[in-house]
Amino acid sequence: MATTAEAKRAAHIVEYLLFVWQMEDAVRATGFDPEVLDRMCEGMEDADAEWLLDLAHDLDHQGLRAAGHVAHAHETLTELALLHDLLSGPLEDRTYLTAYQAAEPYLRDLDARLAPGRRGRMHPAEQMMTALYGWLVLRLRREPVTLETEAALVAIKGMANALARGHVRIYQGS
Repeated sequence: MATTAEAKRAAHIVEYLLFVWQMEDAVRATGFDPEVLDRMCEGMEDADAEWLLDLAHDLDHQGLRAAGHVAHAHETLTELALLHDLLSGPLEDRTYLTAYQAAEPYLRDLDARLAPGRRGRMHPAEQMMTALYGWLVLRLRREPVTLETEAALVAIKGMANALARGHVRIYQGS
């Protein structure tokens, strides 16, 4: 049986990566306490519980207890960056290019708000993921999101969905 993570990865690579980042934060919130992790796994399918415990193990063994992403999350982000470059470059995927061009001004604005040492260093796929995760965290905390941010997220979500469709088409042949 496929885990929730595997199903998300196959269906929508961007949602998968957001899920992994969210689960990393959830594991950190447990303080890596085995009892709390076990309670967190109660009611889960065995495969999902095993995936979550493996994630906790990876975070711990990769020295990521406080911050950062596990190796397979970095690999997925690299895959998204390469896919972006492929769809916007050699393949000239019109659907993706249109979605990316709609999101690009908002991504540039996000980049301008970064600390000076980080400006201009994030790939558009990483900017997209950072914006989506930031929005997700705000929503989960029930914090207000400005109308300007919501408008930007419409375009960024369009880019994310087009990138995910490109992933399915290229990697799964659909």
